[in-house]
Amino acid sequence: MVKLFLYNTLRRKKEEFRPIKKARAGLYTCGPTVYNFAHLGNLRSYVFADLLTRILRYNLGLTNVKWVMNITDVDDKTIRNAKMKYPDLEPRASLKKFTAEFEKYFWQDLAALNISKPDYVTHAADEKYINKMKNLIKNIFTSGYAYVKDGSVYFDVIKYGQKYKYGQLAEVDVSKLKPGVRVDADEYGKDNAQDFVLWKGRKENEPSWDFELNGQKLPGRPGWHIECSAMAEAELGTPFDIHTGGVDLKFPHHENEIHQSVVGYKVKKPVNYWLHNEHLLVDGQRMGKRFNNFYTLKDLAARGINPLAYRFLCLQTGYGKVMNFTWEALKAADEGLKHLYNQVKELRITNHELRIKDINVNFKKKFLEAVNDDLNMPRALAAAQELFKSDLASQEKLATVLDFDKVLGLNLASPESGCDKEAPAEIKELVNQRERARQEKNWPESDRLRAEIKKSGWNVEDTSEGQRVSKK
Repeated sequence: MVKLFLYNTLRRKKEEFRPIKKARAGLYTCGPTVYNFAHLGNLRSYVFADLLTRILRYNLGLTNVKWVMNITDVDDKTIRNAKMKYPDLEPRASLKKFTAEFEKYFWQDLAALNISKPDYVTHAADEKYINKMKNLIKNIFTSGYAYVKDGSVYFDVIKYGQKYKYGQLAEVDVSKLKPGVRVDADEYGKDNAQDFVLWKGRKENEPSWDFELNGQKLPGRPGWHIECSAMAEAELGTPFDIHTGGVDLKFPHHENEIHQSVVGYKVKKPVNYWLHNEHLLVDGQRMGKRFNNFYTLKDLAARGINPLAYRFLCLQTGYGKVMNFTWEALKAADEGLKHLYNQVKELRITNHELRIKDINVNFKKKFLEAVNDDLNMPRALAAAQELFKSDLASQEKLATVLDFDKVLGLNLASPESGCDKEAPAEIKELVNQRERARQEKNWPESDRLRAEIKKSGWNVEDTSEGQRVSKK
């Protein structure tokens, strides 16, 4: 077994991964704040988390890895946008309806990128987790590191810093902070790091929950940082193995997660390995609507580009390096993916039934050494190309590259039509006819062809990346 090494932000170095429980791993990913469509920079984080999960499972086995992701469906942004879209609904009903819509779009994007759905998805507004957050806040308060002010509860950063090390991830100097300065916003910059809110007092026309602390009634809602601490502990326990997220979450969000859990759950180190993916730039600058470079998967579809080309592009840059997105690079990735599909297609012509023993051990070792070296995907792709150029038998090549795809996630087993199994020519022709009918908006003909495909023992599903066909 090739050892897995990961760059641990907490210790600022690459370390061998040693799970808390032998041959098992618990992984928590900061999920989306569902107030808008996910842009390509957001989606890079989830491609990275999916790759890490696939690599862990490639090493440890499918059932030995537990992946948890949260959905932030109550915070400043979701509340603001929900009120704007559904002003006539009761605040909690408005929030639930609004966030459900954007969560649906998020899962569609992940499916288009072939990102596996996490084993557990937690929702911050779920009553179960709200109660977990309340209990954690009570623990922090009882430990002496929280106080009540104007109906809200705050974490006392300076008091914490007198006993514990504050700023482990972001290297913030607690001695430079001004005592008594509070931050009510869920998000804030490193330069104004002060006491942060754990529980926000109720405001007019905002969703709220009842909360009692030390005999005081404090109706309101949780702050953003407390959510992940409570949800991660609920599903993985404390401590757990790995926490992932974008580098922009390192401070204040992940920093605050650590300190809340240290005093609230009484653990020295809540998470053993912190992994952060770097920023995505667009033509060399940060993505933003004011720069007119805010792109989503819909923009790829509008240009006729397979969403998996974006996944393929992400694989070509190490997750810990800044990635520069250009349309030219994406188009090149799209062509490169088509070439990869054609290479697999040629191998499939003479090979149908694959066996585990056909996987070449030498190339598998090269691939493992690459992916286990802190997810070195460029080197892993190079191993795959070297495999295609080798003089191995086509049966070995095909079995080996499809084994690699358990990590790559490029759907190499079904490059033509998205079929889970190779569909016969007559089914493919019906699928093509149905696609033409859909393009012509001939919906009755499209439905008729779907029924005919189904009658022949196949299912057809419409996805953001086209029709997907599978055996019934």
